[in-house]
Amino acid sequence: MNARTARVITLGLAGACGFMALVGAFAWMGAGRGYGWLPETEAPPVTGVGRIDTDAVVMPPDSEFAEVRQRPIFNEDRKPTPIIDEPTTDAAPPVPLNITLTGIVLTPDVKLVMVRDNAKNEGVSLRVGMPLPGEQQGWILTEIRARSVVFKNPQDETSEVELEVAPGLTVPPSPRPPPAAAVAPPVPAPPDGNAPAAVPGQPPPDRAAELQRRIEERRREMREQAEKLREQQEQVK
Repeated sequence: MNARTARVITLGLAGACGFMALVGAFAWMGAGRGYGWLPETEAPPVTGVGRIDTDAVVMPPDSEFAEVRQRPIFNEDRKPTPIIDEPTTDAAPPVPLNITLTGIVLTPDVKLVMVRDNAKNEGVSLRVGMPLPGEQQGWILTEIRARSVVFKNPQDETSEVELEVAPGLTVPPSPRPPPAAAVAPPVPAPPDGNAPAAVPGQPPPDRAAELQRRIEERRREMREQAEKLREQQEQVK
């Protein structure tokens, strides 16, 4: 800070001090003593139109409004509006479940089922908590079992659908250890000595091959659907 700037600041402070000293001198001499607050007085009561009525409003008895109900002022003919009771519509009956369970996928990562809408002949994949499409959307998949699924509708009705098995193919039961005294039944000898004899309870060789081919195709379709669903889940994430 140079000397000129210091001189200007000093003069400014000196001028401010002088002004404040002058104001203090005027106050000491009695300047401003004639001013004060007005005395507190109650406001005059409001009368006339602006008066606020503090009394509670009491409605007249209902009998005095009988003429108003008999001749409404908002109707052109001044006749009361007739009351029409709207017919009560009963709730629509639940749509019956009409599907076929065609496949079940149970893996640690994916749990889904493939069903076919018998009315539209369309297939769809579902997970637990998903509803059926179309008219049967009231049915929601609630449980997936090893060979069946359970659906539930808004009326708390449940329906279990078994897995569809190809014609001629039986579902093998759970394996059990054979008893100690079990003896294998004798296999009948082939009649001509060349062709193998048909075992009771099993389909012919050509039919068994056809069933095996269908099973392999169905398994391949189920794997493809599971892979597509996994890719969709990864894209959403």
